[in-house]
Amino acid sequence: MGQNDLYPVNGWLMELPGLTSPAFHKLQGLSKKTGLMTTVDGGTNVQLSFSDGIVEHGPITLVRTRDGSANDKAFAKFFSEAVKGKKLNGVMTQKRNGVQIMKIMFTGCLFNEYSLTDFDTNGKGDSAKSDQKAVAQVEGWEEV
Repeated sequence: MGQNDLYPVNGWLMELPGLTSPAFHKLQGLSKKTGLMTTVDGGTNVQLSFSDGIVEHGPITLVRTRDGSANDKAFAKFFSEAVKGKKLNGVMTQKRNGVQIMKIMFTGCLFNEYSLTDFDTNGKGDSAKSDQKAVAQVEGWEEV
């Protein structure tokens, strides 16, 4: 498969309503945690910790290298609309050497940031590439 094929050999494929995008080279922020409550036992002066039972999911960041294809414009257009406040559900699939490694279902993705990397005409190698980055708050995710 070529670099611009729909299902990448390596990288992440994102499927959201209105966009099926080619490989992202980075997906950051897959995290879950619960809140913490503490109290001190007056008899022993020991601090005790308890979970508040509320699961929080960290924001996710998707990074894609611009490659000059029509996908660059489709990605930018989609996220320009998505940052206006509509929550989306979607799937991210990771492939390595053409084999599916991981599939994650997201719910309640609220994209609130879209940016392009710095433009450095003096850069060499990776520093000269141009990336597109989108950040979303998520209500939930799970590996399937």
